[in-house]
Amino acid sequence: MELFREDGCLSDEGLHALTAGQLDELGRLEAAEHLAYCDKCTDRYTALLTADALADPPRDVRRTVMSAIWVRLMQSTYGRAAVAGVAAVLALTMWRTGALTFVTDHGSDLQALLPTVQVTLPEKQPPKILPEKLGRPVTSRPGENIYTRVSSVLESLLNAAENIKS
Repeated sequence: MELFREDGCLSDEGLHALTAGQLDELGRLEAAEHLAYCDKCTDRYTALLTADALADPPRDVRRTVMSAIWVRLMQSTYGRAAVAGVAAVLALTMWRTGALTFVTDHGSDLQALLPTVQVTLPEKQPPKILPEKLGRPVTSRPGENIYTRVSSVLESLLNAAENIKS
């Protein structure tokens, strides 16, 4: 049995003997040394070893793999940057088309459509943390609700934007 062909690569007979464990110690060493630097023989040897080990998956895994890739993309920095870019384009589009102005001008109409929520706060108890550690408390004016606060903030932003334009 010839272990090597004339071109210096392992013969088919030699590869089969190597996979079947029929080579002596010197033959195994020579074959291992050759496989260490010959990519063609390494590919042929790997194909022989995995010919019966590889099988078709029981179902199509393309959808599962693509969804995993999509999740990884969205978790990466580039995915987050893409989402932020889309959000910025959407916000600029809404601003330029006047959708924000419509919301601020018709705030009372929107307030009539949205349900009214009343929140009752518990009685004020002394803070357990020192007041200087708490920061500035949020205060609201009597009779003011969240809709008027949001619309006033949006209105001031639009006014500032118009001042920048002119």
